[in-house]
Amino acid sequence: MMSNKLFCWSLAFVAVCLALCLSTSEAAPFPRYQGGGYYNELEEVPDDILMELMARFGQTIMRARNDLENSKRTVDFGLARGYSGTQEAKHRMGLAAANFPGGPGRRRRSETEV
Repeated sequence: MMSNKLFCWSLAFVAVCLALCLSTSEAAPFPRYQGGGYYNELEEVPDDILMELMARFGQTIMRARNDLENSKRTVDFGLARGYSGTQEAKHRMGLAAANFPGGPGRRRRSETEV
């Protein structure tokens, strides 16, 4: 008898929890613009302008690809020559430091610093 009551109360509790979960749902945001709906930008742009933009972007991409293929100095970090990437990076950092005016090497004293 007691287990039957416990089962009924458990079933009722689960039903109430399920009803609460199903009754609360997230709603879509209320639209700001009434009547006309949302502004569609694509309907406003003429097709010939879109085609011209696509052609320009295509030419720019092809030009960049050709420049990259024809370039002698690409970023390779020595992987094609058997060096590790970190070794090549250290080498390039050393070259950059050596070319920097305040880089490594003997410091020259200025005439006013005697």
